[in-house]
Amino acid sequence: MITAGNIIALSVIIFFASIVRGFTGFGLALVAVPLIQFILPVTDTAVFIAIINMIFSLLYYRRSRELVREQPLGRMALFTGAGVAAGTLILKYINPAYIQLGWGILIILIVLALARGADFRISSDASAMTLSGLFGGLLAGATGITGPPVAIILSAMKTPKEKFNAVISVFILFAVSYALLFYLISGLIRPETALLALCSVPALLAGLRTGDILVSRISQKTFTNVIYIVLIIMGIITLYKGAKTLIPV
Repeated sequence: MITAGNIIALSVIIFFASIVRGFTGFGLALVAVPLIQFILPVTDTAVFIAIINMIFSLLYYRRSRELVREQPLGRMALFTGAGVAAGTLILKYINPAYIQLGWGILIILIVLALARGADFRISSDASAMTLSGLFGGLLAGATGITGPPVAIILSAMKTPKEKFNAVISVFILFAVSYALLFYLISGLIRPETALLALCSVPALLAGLRTGDILVSRISQKTFTNVIYIVLIIMGIITLYKGAKTLIPV
């Protein structure tokens, strides 16, 4: 329902979630979705956050396209689509809780290995875009979570923070584009939900700007450590969701 209270509450949530997204390049849904579900039904929440992520990614791409101009983005788009399709197919036949448990454990183990100096030997941008699209799309299709596989791959390549945010934003743009297409075909996009998302754009812009200021004031090492922390948190939350589904209390 479109009310002044809902618009204000959603704007506050999106502001703080956009700070995280602007700072790390991902994590908007991690912060926003649990809170938005107190206001909107689950389906509307998924559509709302996909629209917000789409707007955010388009804005970020417009100002950072020079950083990704030489990247094989077509390859990423192709493999993201394949990954989302595969993830959706997996979701049809495998209990989502098992998928969440597996991904949660994998995310934590890989991040801990990276923090200890492990080298996954991803040397080329083409390989990075292929793996990012495939595994990022697979996770997005199977669980609705975007970002962690791409963040892990870019971290393994010691990607500078500005390029890191630009590349992961492009991936999220591809992933949510596929998601919104599926939502549209399924008739899940309601005008009220789209309007609420548009009303939250000023808060999104303010959060993006705040995240930019934070990024500009920290070192690459601190940025990398923050990414590791956010990934560990996402891994733990993913584990918790899977365990909670399997062992209801």
